[in-house]
Amino acid sequence: MALLCRVAVHFDRIEINISRRRLAELLSGQSIDLTTRDQRLDRKSDDLATLTVPARLKRVGREMRMLVENADRQTAADPSLLRIIARAHDIQRRLSQNTNLTVHDIAREERVTAAYLYTLLRLPWLAPDITTAIVNGRQPHQFNAMTLMRKASRLPAEWAEQRALLGFH
Repeated sequence: MALLCRVAVHFDRIEINISRRRLAELLSGQSIDLTTRDQRLDRKSDDLATLTVPARLKRVGREMRMLVENADRQTAADPSLLRIIARAHDIQRRLSQNTNLTVHDIAREERVTAAYLYTLLRLPWLAPDITTAIVNGRQPHQFNAMTLMRKASRLPAEWAEQRALLGFH
């Protein structure tokens, strides 16, 4: 915060102005005590460095997200996506280990419909790179658990077609 002078959010970009002087002081190891320093921002054009990055607002489900172009997409994995992928694999494992168990038995046990479980049981067959991307939090911005479940009923067996349907390129 010692470097921050101004952040401007525009329709197509974000601009961050920082003080070159304060940056130099911080990088040289000097501490910047904002309680005793002059709180006025240096507005001289030669003191300000402007960082600009392309960005846009996009509706994702019920929320709006700021999508930053070319951002390092190191994000945390979506817990909802992880939960349904793990649940799908668990149900598939239970069915394969106990041949007397049926989808209807599990549905009653977990208090969900058999139709929901049949949809869920398509997920273990996702392309490995899609599953890996979900685990690593690298799915497309608009991709969430609701989207996956909505599209799972028509999930093709062909991995390339899965990527196209789900927005992985």
